[in-house]
Amino acid sequence: MSKFPEAEGIKQTSRVAIISVLVILFALPLLTYLFFLNGEHHFKTLPIVTEKVSSLDGFRNLDGETIHLKDSVSIVTFLGNQPYKRIGYVSNVNEKIYKDFHEFDGFQMISILPEAGVKDIEEIKLQMSESTDLNDWHFLVGSDDAINKLFNSFESDLSLNKDLSSEHAFIIDKQMSLRGRNDDPELGMVYGYDTYLIANLNKRMMDDIRVLLAEYRFAFKKNRDEKIQKDER
Repeated sequence: MSKFPEAEGIKQTSRVAIISVLVILFALPLLTYLFFLNGEHHFKTLPIVTEKVSSLDGFRNLDGETIHLKDSVSIVTFLGNQPYKRIGYVSNVNEKIYKDFHEFDGFQMISILPEAGVKDIEEIKLQMSESTDLNDWHFLVGSDDAINKLFNSFESDLSLNKDLSSEHAFIIDKQMSLRGRNDDPELGMVYGYDTYLIANLNKRMMDDIRVLLAEYRFAFKKNRDEKIQKDER
C-alpha cells in the first residue's frame, strides 16, 4: 500500500501563514500610526490669501433671513442683475462643487445678487430643485454697495462685472478668511476659481476644497485625541 506524503511541509507553511497574518494585523496599524504621526507637521493645508473678509450682515436670503460665514466652509459666487445669463456658470458649480460637497457638515453655497436679480433666481431655484437639494445653497440679496463691499474685502486681483456678477467662485473658511493658492504653476496667486468651464473646476477647485475639508477633519481628530488623552490622565 502506498504511503501518503509527510504533512510536515504543510504544517510549516501553515505556521508561516499564521505568522504573516499576525505581523499584518499588529504591525500594519502601528506603521500607519507612525506615518501619520511623522506627517503631522507636514500636513498639507490650503493657503490663506486674505484674512477676515466682510460679514454678510448687509444681506438677506429670499425669505428675509440672515446667513453667516462664521463656522462654515462657504463657496461664494456673484450672480449679478441677470442671473439667467449666468445659468451655465451656476450649472457648472452645481454639478461639480455643490452636489459633491454639500453633504459635508458645515458646508454651504452662497450666491450674491442685487434686488434686480430676484425674479431670475426664483425661476432658477424652481428648475434646480427638481434634481438638487438646495437646503445648503443660499441666495442672498443686498444693495449694490453691500455687494461691492463684500467683493472688495476679498482683496483679490479680480473685479466685478458691471452687472455685479463674476465668473469666479471663492472659498471662505470657518474663520471668514479667503483661501486659495499662492504658488500655482500656471496662475501664481489664485484668489478665485473660474467657473466658465468644468475643466477649470476639476483642475483646481475640487482638489482645494478637499484639502480644506481634510484640514478641518484632521484638526477635529487631533483635538478629540488630545481631549481623550487629557481625560485619561
